[in-house]
Amino acid sequence: MSHRLSKEEKLCSRKKIETLFAEGQSFAQYPLRIVYRIHPKSSPDEQHQFFVSVPKRKFKKAVKRVWLRRRVREAYRLHKDIINYNGDKCLDMAFLYIAAEQKEYHIIEKQMIEILRKLAHILNKDTE
Repeated sequence: MSHRLSKEEKLCSRKKIETLFAEGQSFAQYPLRIVYRIHPKSSPDEQHQFFVSVPKRKFKKAVKRVWLRRRVREAYRLHKDIINYNGDKCLDMAFLYIAAEQKEYHIIEKQMIEILRKLAHILNKDTE
């Protein structure tokens, strides 16, 4: 599987994001919290979509927010194949950074793997 992040994998639509937060479910795996929504695919080539959010309230400087966003995105990019599912359902996800301090990459990566494993389990259970 390719480790690239294509434009189609990024959740940009304001309407989809509002729906995600209105109808989605969530769980936390410190220092990350995920809000996800499982929905039927609208087209056969639709992919799972995600975005990353780091709060301005906790990290005043943009440099720190960008630093954290890049690390979370990198952890997702490398391990997104854990939720390898090609059925008729699709995922919209929001990764929210909830810690008050910057964590090292290996901690973020470890928790991202746990989140993706839980999501894979939920997605497979939901489709049965």
